[in-house]
Amino acid sequence: MSIRTATLGEGALAYRSAGLPGGRTHWREAGFCAVDLELTGLDPRREEIVSFGAVPIEAGRVVLGETVEGLVRPSTGLQTDSILVHGLRAADLLDAPLPALALQPLLGAMAGRIPVVHVAEVERSFLRRALRRLGVRLHPAMVDTSVLGAIWLSRRDRKTAGRQIGLSELAERLGLPVHREHRAGTDALTTAEVFLALASHLDAEGAETVRSLTTAERRLAAMRLYPEHPGV
Repeated sequence: MSIRTATLGEGALAYRSAGLPGGRTHWREAGFCAVDLELTGLDPRREEIVSFGAVPIEAGRVVLGETVEGLVRPSTGLQTDSILVHGLRAADLLDAPLPALALQPLLGAMAGRIPVVHVAEVERSFLRRALRRLGVRLHPAMVDTSVLGAIWLSRRDRKTAGRQIGLSELAERLGLPVHREHRAGTDALTTAEVFLALASHLDAEGAETVRSLTTAERRLAAMRLYPEHPGV
């Protein structure tokens, strides 16, 4: 084992070495992990992660016993706007571990599982940057529940795919409970439940696989380009 590998940390090492389910794997036979991040701001070049929540999903079920969440001490200050969203103050993060230690449980929960997030652009950019600083490359496969939700609503309402809606609104439209908002652990749980509902609805119309869910953005783009063919 190299010195570099030895300093990765248990979670990072597990994440880097674990294989992911194949693209043709039916989604109920694959492992997923719903992830939510709270941040100092929205610019990944300057802002940082201050808390995370991760809820594993196996065999189409939430694995509550393996849920992880934690605080992360940032090196930059908190934006007032971000404090108003998640309620975390600088004083709340003084004793939190630095990212290299704090993110190990998150990486362990994600090891061998496809991340599920709401609005992948945000979570992907922050995860990629944070993991790079730890010497780990973020696996590209990711499921975006905002995309799956837009596809489901378009098919349900038989109209052109519209805007991608917020997590709480999507949960309500699915008839699901909305857990405490803007707290990483509870938002991750809401994301997990929304994902399970959406994947089940879409699967009822045609078998969904790891590949079909992780590349759903292409499907949504095609539905918007060819609204006369909603089943694309």
